[in-house]
Amino acid sequence: MSSLNGSVTIPEGFTALEKRSGFLRNCGEFFVHDEQPILAVRLQAHHLNYVHIAHGGFLATVADSAFGVILRRQSKSQTVALTVNLNIDYIGPVREGDWLEAHVEVLKNGGTFINASCLLKVGARLVLRANGVFTTWKGKTPCT
Repeated sequence: MSSLNGSVTIPEGFTALEKRSGFLRNCGEFFVHDEQPILAVRLQAHHLNYVHIAHGGFLATVADSAFGVILRRQSKSQTVALTVNLNIDYIGPVREGDWLEAHVEVLKNGGTFINASCLLKVGARLVLRANGVFTTWKGKTPCT
């Protein structure tokens, strides 16, 4: 494990995600695995709801963002994938201090649409399952 600026302890093999949209920058520090299709975040107090577990909207944001980051990284042209449909199943709680990993798997890339799945895990414990359909952005990308 290592520490980024002494604030967040991250496991080996993860690097800080540098390119983030304005919205994602407001959500905190995210990390991407150097080799595997995984986006991760260490849960902090501002990610929690009134019962002190991760806010469902934040977990959906992690899944949707993981899709975007991983699909862009896997594309040869670094194109942006826009969400057409996102289905979320909340399975278990995530608490402050938990290291949350979003594991993305591309199920089919048909050119126009991409189907993918994402499992959010704390260790081996499954906390969320997401499935999504995405299309590629054909215009200019202002956020880099």
